Amino acid sequence: MRILKNSQTFKFQGSSNIMIVNEITIKIIRNAKDGESIRSLASRIGFAYSAVYNWVLELEKYEVIKITRKGNKNIIKTNKNWIYKKFIELESAISVIDQDNEFWELVKNIKLKIRFVRGSAITIWTKGGFITGDFYDKIYFLEAANKDVDSLKKILKEKNIAYTEDKLINKRPLVYIISKNNLKKEKINGLPVMPLKELVDYCKELYLDNVLEKLDLLYNLNLNKRYSEIYTNIGK
Repeated sequence: MRILKNSQTFKFQGSSNIMIVNEITIKIIRNAKDGESIRSLASRIGFAYSAVYNWVLELEKYEVIKITRKGNKNIIKTNKNWIYKKFIELESAISVIDQDNEFWELVKNIKLKIRFVRGSAITIWTKGGFITGDFYDKIYFLEAANKDVDSLKKILKEKNIAYTEDKLINKRPLVYIISKNNLKKEKINGLPVMPLKELVDYCKELYLDNVLEKLDLLYNLNLNKRYSEIYTNIGK
């Protein structure tokens, strides 16, 4: 058995060539309660009984679910085998992707005074030419005007997007909120980000020569000769 990915559709494909990973089967596995009927499950997850019944039968073939027939009822019992665990892993991965996409759309349209800083600003200004470890791990540094911090938290909470102001937590995506009295911002592809000059100063303070080199190449900043020498020597 192998796992296939086509666009946003994830598939398990076996000898029957049935694609068993979809919105219905994921909800069946996530929500099924041992001892309940298929009809009860269908009602709870909001899909037609016939669709849920058919997909439960398919899941039974893979021993993810066992059906016991009692009278006119079909009683469910889940089997937490490796296929079940793969379903749960896929659901978690899909959820992270969905929330990440929602976050990026949110920051493009939000009316609050916010801006990306630190590693997030580096990735945005370098147009993905330099991706920091934090950004790769879906941790985003976002400064917000003091008066807008509470509103930002409220919006993120409503969207079920995790945030922190101190210690990092395991949820992803994770927005690291930094309060600030005054902040200036620029827009890059619709995203609010700290001005380039501020970013350059930040990188100089941390001796991020490789980032400065990339920024210099992109924006002709005439930075310290040392950064251009780095690029020249690499090219030889």
